[in-house]
Amino acid sequence: MRSSQLADFLKKNTLLNEEAAADVASAFKVVKVNRNQVIEREGSICGHFYFINKGCLRLYEVDKKGNDITAYFAFEDSFITSLASLITQQPSRDILISYEPSELMVIDRTSFFNLTERYAPFRLFYNKTIEFAFIHAQMRIYSFLGMEGIDKLKWVLEHEPMLLTRVSSKAVASYLGMTNSTLSKLKAKL
Repeated sequence: MRSSQLADFLKKNTLLNEEAAADVASAFKVVKVNRNQVIEREGSICGHFYFINKGCLRLYEVDKKGNDITAYFAFEDSFITSLASLITQQPSRDILISYEPSELMVIDRTSFFNLTERYAPFRLFYNKTIEFAFIHAQMRIYSFLGMEGIDKLKWVLEHEPMLLTRVSSKAVASYLGMTNSTLSKLKAKL
């Protein structure tokens, strides 16, 4: 099906040769999901990695007051999972949902880590992905702690502009830690 998209991605973003990239990609299965379909549930143990061929996934949790707190959005040609649960094999605080109708490439945890053992360039790619996720999360936390709302919005414009064109204002507000009405007022100031 569309494992060639993943193979092409791996050829461009790893040191895997064409044959190895095709072998890694062939271990993933194509899954189509509808808009708002829950992929990983809060309280469950995450057992899969997801590569997005088409669409958008959202990783978030719901706080004690019932408010959504969005951690991350992933678009085409990117990986996403409930990483803390996947690594620790503890129940997840996260919910992973399809924000748009999406076509995913899915692999189970065991198969994924077997591939990282079999192919050193794939393991290196995984390590770099984890490092990027950590750095991105830390940048976002530190940046957002001291920022005014308008500066948070400017940060998104600079670092993640696709959010403002593909994601609802309510979801972007959840990502920025503000209300939708505050975000609307800030957008009007730009």
